[in-house]
Amino acid sequence: MPPHTSESPAKKQSKWSQEEDILIIELRGKGMKWDDISKRLPGRSSISCRLHYQNYLERRSEWDEERKNKLARLYERFKPEMWAKVAEEMQVPWRAAEAMHWQLGENEMARRAGVTLFSLT
Repeated sequence: MPPHTSESPAKKQSKWSQEEDILIIELRGKGMKWDDISKRLPGRSSISCRLHYQNYLERRSEWDEERKNKLARLYERFKPEMWAKVAEEMQVPWRAAEAMHWQLGENEMARRAGVTLFSLT
């Protein structure tokens, strides 16, 4: 078996820190590739970054009532800039914020934001 060199794969780390989560969400939100993201996260491979993002960060289920209300208010506030600002403020990938938006639906979003829906009728 060949000796370990500086070119060996990074040592596996078990637990991801909140700082790593925030950084990976930020960098991926800017369109950065997994190889480049892993270079900013010592000890993490591009594959581990991608899997952590897809299997954990995009699927967070920590949506209590306060968090849902915050999402509704942020949507109304940042609608012109759309999902990029919402994802950054909530510290979640844009797909997670978008998914919760659709789960709540148009009427519930308006109610939680304290606004009246526009209607053509």
